[in-house]
Amino acid sequence: MAIYTFECGCEFNIEGDHSSLKEDGLPVINLNMLNINYDCSRTWDLICDGKTKGVFQLESQLGRSWAKKLKPRNIEELAALSALLRPGCLKAIVDGKSMTQHYVDRKHGKEKVEYIDDSLEPILRSTQGVLVYQEQSMKIAQVIAGFNLREADDLRKAIGKKKASLMTEVKESFLSGASNKNVVPRETAEEIFGWIEKSNRYAFNKSHAVSYAICGYWSAYCKSHFPIDFYCSYLYYSGGKPDPQQEVKDLVSDARSHGVSVDPPRIEKLNKSFKVHNKSVNFGLGDIKYIGSNHVEKLLSSIKEYSSFGLFNEELDWYSFLINVSDKISSKVVESLILAGALTKLVDKKASRKKCIYEFETWSALTKKEKEWVVKNCQQDKDILSAIKKLSPTKKDGGGTFSTKREDIVNDLIIQLENPPYSLEDYPNEIAMEEERLLGVALSYSKVDSCDTTSVNTTCKEFSDGKKGKMTLGVEIKSCREWIIAKGKMKGEKMAFLSVEDGTSDADSVVVFPENWEKFKSLLTEGNTVLLCGETSKHRDGLVVDKVFQI
Repeated sequence: MAIYTFECGCEFNIEGDHSSLKEDGLPVINLNMLNINYDCSRTWDLICDGKTKGVFQLESQLGRSWAKKLKPRNIEELAALSALLRPGCLKAIVDGKSMTQHYVDRKHGKEKVEYIDDSLEPILRSTQGVLVYQEQSMKIAQVIAGFNLREADDLRKAIGKKKASLMTEVKESFLSGASNKNVVPRETAEEIFGWIEKSNRYAFNKSHAVSYAICGYWSAYCKSHFPIDFYCSYLYYSGGKPDPQQEVKDLVSDARSHGVSVDPPRIEKLNKSFKVHNKSVNFGLGDIKYIGSNHVEKLLSSIKEYSSFGLFNEELDWYSFLINVSDKISSKVVESLILAGALTKLVDKKASRKKCIYEFETWSALTKKEKEWVVKNCQQDKDILSAIKKLSPTKKDGGGTFSTKREDIVNDLIIQLENPPYSLEDYPNEIAMEEERLLGVALSYSKVDSCDTTSVNTTCKEFSDGKKGKMTLGVEIKSCREWIIAKGKMKGEKMAFLSVEDGTSDADSVVVFPENWEKFKSLLTEGNTVLLCGETSKHRDGLVVDKVFQI
C-alpha cells in the first residue's frame, strides 16, 4: 500500500489510486484520529505559536495568548494549560502572580519549583509544583493523611462543590489522619490542607483536562496537516456559534494568515454550502444572508429548467440569467446573489454589481406579458437594452407592448438604461461593506483597498508572520480595548490594545502606550481605516504604535 509522508514525518496510507488527488491537492488517505502521532512537531509548533483559532479550548484570545506563553510540547502540559485557563487559576494570586503564571514561569525555569514537603514532589512534579487538579488533592490526602478512596473522594466533592461545611468536616479527618500517619508534622499538615482548601477556588478535574487536551490536539493536528479541509469544516459549522457572523470573519482572516484562500460564492459551482474547490474554500449559495436551503433548491431547479437556453456552459451570461431565471426566485435572493458576488462569472468584465442591480430593477418594471414576449423573442440578444428596444413598439408595429401608453413607459426605461441617473461604478469599499453584510466578511476587497496606501510597507500577514523593525500598516480597526496600567511608572494611566485587519489577514498584538493613546484615540475607533506607524517590541511579539493617520 502506498504511503503519503508529510514534512514532519507523519505517514498515512493512501486509499485507492495514489496518483489521483482531492480538491485540496492531497491524495485520499486513511485518517484514524486514534492512531495519529502525538509527538508531531508540526502540531506542537502551531500550538506554541498561538495559532490556535479553531483549536478546542484554545481558540479565544486568552487561549492563544497563554499557549504562546506556556509553549506546551506534550499532552500533559496541554492538559495543565486547559485547567490553568479557568477563571479560578487566573484569579488565584500567590506572591503577586496567578497560579497560571507560576506554572508558566516554573516550566521555563524563571521560577524555582519548590514543595511544602518532599513527600509532595512525586504528586506535583508533572504540574511544576502547582496544585492544578482535584485528583492531586485526593492523592495528597492519601499520602499525608492515610485517606482511603472514599474519604479522598469526599475531599474531591468538597473541593468541587465548594461547600465550606463539608470542607470543615474533611479538615478534621485530614489532620487526625496526618497525626496518625506522621509523614509530616502537624504544622506542615495544616499548611498543606490550607493550600488544598485555597485550591477549591480553581482546582480542575484531571480526567476532563486530559480529554480536553486530546480533543485540542486532534483539532490542532488537523489544522496543521489538512488546513483547507479544516477551515472548510469549521466554516460549515460556524452557524452554531453564538455570533456566526463574527465567527466567519475570524475564521476567514485566520485562514488567510495560514495561506488558505477563501473565495466568494459562485453560482456556476452550484454548491449549497462551504466546499473545497481547486485548493481553496468556497462559500456556498446558502451561506449568503437571506438565502436559505429552500431558495437554493428553487434556484438550482430553475437553472436546470432553463439549461436548454445555454445556461452554465460556454454561453453562460448575465442576460440569460436575468430573463430566464430571475423571475423564478424572489427579488431579495437575486439582489443578494448579485451583491455577494455570486454572479460575477456571468457578467461581462466591464459590468458592475451596481449595473446588474440597475438592470434587474429595469427588468422588474416590465409586465408579466412583456417579460414573456422577451423570453420568447429575444433569447439571442446579448443585453437587456437591445431586448427592451425590440419590445418597445406595440404589437401591431412588431413589438411586445399592448398600448402606446406602455410603449412610452418602456421607452422611458430605455432612456434610463442609456443614461443612468447615477454612477453604476463599483467601489471597493462598497463591495466590501455589502459582502460583509451578506457573507459576514469582505472577500473580494477590504475597506482599506479604497484608501491611499502608497506609504504602506507592511501587510498584516507579513507582520503576523514575524516581520520585525519599523513598519507602516494600512488597516481597519476591528476592536480597541482600553487598559488602565496597574503598576510601574505609568500606574493609573490608560493605554490600548488593538486588533486590526487588512485584505491579507488580521493582527492582534498592536499596542498604544499612554502618550500616543491620548493623542490618537479619536482615530482608533472600531471600523475606522488608518495608517499605523510603529516598531516591533523588543520584549514581546507586538507592534508599538508611534503615529496614526486617517486614510
